[in-house]
Amino acid sequence: MDSLYPRLTLPAVALSLFAVFLSYVVIGSIVNYRKLSQFKGPPLAALSRLWIFREECAGRLPKSQEEALRKYGSPARIGPNLLVTDDPDLIRHMNAPGSKWTRSTWYDAMKLDPRQHSVFSTRDEKLHAELKAKEATGYNGRDIPGLESDMDEKVLEMLDLIKSSYAGKIMDFADVARFFTLDVLSTVAFGRPFGFMAANEDLYDYNKISAGFMVVLGLQCNHHGLYRFLSQDWIQALVAPKVTDEKGWGPLLAFARKAVSERYGPDAKAKKDMLGSFVEKGLDQTQCEVEAFLQIMAGSDSTTDVLRSTVFLLAGNPPAYIKLRDEIDTAVKAGVVAPGLVIKYTEARKLPYLRACILESLRLFSPLFGLKSKSAPEGGENVNGVFFPEGSEVCICDNAFMRRKDIFGDDAEIYRPERFVDCDEELANRRFRAVECAFGTGRYMCLGKHIAQMELHKAVFELMRNFDFQIADATKGITLFHHNVHVASDMNMVARSRV
Repeated sequence: MDSLYPRLTLPAVALSLFAVFLSYVVIGSIVNYRKLSQFKGPPLAALSRLWIFREECAGRLPKSQEEALRKYGSPARIGPNLLVTDDPDLIRHMNAPGSKWTRSTWYDAMKLDPRQHSVFSTRDEKLHAELKAKEATGYNGRDIPGLESDMDEKVLEMLDLIKSSYAGKIMDFADVARFFTLDVLSTVAFGRPFGFMAANEDLYDYNKISAGFMVVLGLQCNHHGLYRFLSQDWIQALVAPKVTDEKGWGPLLAFARKAVSERYGPDAKAKKDMLGSFVEKGLDQTQCEVEAFLQIMAGSDSTTDVLRSTVFLLAGNPPAYIKLRDEIDTAVKAGVVAPGLVIKYTEARKLPYLRACILESLRLFSPLFGLKSKSAPEGGENVNGVFFPEGSEVCICDNAFMRRKDIFGDDAEIYRPERFVDCDEELANRRFRAVECAFGTGRYMCLGKHIAQMELHKAVFELMRNFDFQIADATKGITLFHHNVHVASDMNMVARSRV
């Protein structure tokens, strides 16, 4: 007896499945479009993330977000289910303790080690709180009695490197700053330096390969489908960094893994560094290895960005440069710091213009400026008269909110440290709180903030105390791309000794 149903052929099945898939995509696009239809943005952004993809590939996503906010208002729609804001109050609300907003899928791609999540990548709020509690005293230095002296040693090594290798010669300060922060990071975290400053070269082509990695990282963070594809085991086996690699991330990961392995097992060696603090607080070996990957990437890139921009922006702004140098010279004459020694962090923090110069650089060149989007809670939420539907994502445009004229003044586009000192206390505090958002707020405050601030205050003070910097060619700027961090090169400068 013949079947009442037509015989299914392979082409017919394929066509049917394609029709179902296409219907799913179309219906999903319509639902997403309608959900955020009240928000304006680039036309293409309402239908797909191709707008974000294009701008990320061009290395200009932060600037494009800023332009979208100026044209369409805040928040602006830059994806089918994605809004961007320049409102620091909304940012603090989403991140506040007790807030029902959660990390979005953007953070999944920050799972740098496929074995498990780090404190930065996990979207599990309970696990995040547990990891943060265990790691806090390591990051804030309470468990590291030699933190400041170790850092001083690296500051002096950087000064010696400049004096011995670049006295009166052109140097790419982008490289010098990166070598310094990588060696500080490894000394504080693992008890010994990577050795970039001693070699005075890009060991293992780390900087070169890392720059390319940032492009891929930015794309997979912003496109979850790409992340799911790249995170498959067979893809990871082909392209993911491995401790056996001779170039790029591999040798640094091997260095970190070796340092971690020495703290576990029958011959474990206890040390008073960041890793020792993690072990003491109960992190297992795998978790320490996972956190080490995060430290190498985020810890060095963020501080490097601010150090580079501070020195370069000061060199291009003679009034600010002279004012900071005078403040430093006055402090030295007053005996705040002895010859041959590095200034104490407690003393450096008392210098208002030094602090203002660092804040102004942090404002204009915020580190780790990726989307960092958060998801609206179940049922949605009304914040300051704006309703955010359930599941909609809101990301942060550091570039825009750090240039808001209602907060920083009509000259918010220019480097002027005085904005933090030549105003009343209320406005100064408002500006300071806005800039602090660069380190995250509330539940998601950057654990490494204290170490980064100490490193920056010491390094900037000592560089300005010991050298006169000038831009090698004032007609040529630096080569700069924006892929979650500022990928900089050709920051050519000349340093002449002052002491």
